[in-house]
Amino acid sequence: MSRRTTRGEFLAEGGRLCLSLAAGGLLVQGCRSLPAVDVEKARPPGAPRNAIVAEEEVKAAFYFVKGDVKGVLVRTPTGIVGYANKCTHQGAPCALKEGALVCVWHGSAFDPATGAPLKGPATKPLPALKLEFKDGLVLLAKT
Repeated sequence: MSRRTTRGEFLAEGGRLCLSLAAGGLLVQGCRSLPAVDVEKARPPGAPRNAIVAEEEVKAAFYFVKGDVKGVLVRTPTGIVGYANKCTHQGAPCALKEGALVCVWHGSAFDPATGAPLKGPATKPLPALKLEFKDGLVLLAKT
């Protein structure tokens, strides 16, 4: 016997579908994630294990997965910064849009230079990633 879909499940899936269509294909798997590079698989031979990407590859934003870290690197006027790509409201990914990192679920907006919230419902900043720069590479700092 098949299980009936609840009203809540139906509405949630419908919302995911609408967001996917509205984002023009930016989202995959119904809002569950943004296209991101698995840097473990893409790391060039000889690059340090904590390498994320070459600095020159970070245009406006670079979305990545490194182990259990889902992150975004953003090029700002003062350099490259990185954040955990997880909205502090309910954990959805954020996408760089019109000069802000915007939550794909509820529209919270964050300052790309500081991670500070610009618009709610989120009230806490995006968690900053500690980065290092060496030989033209962006590295995830060892903690």
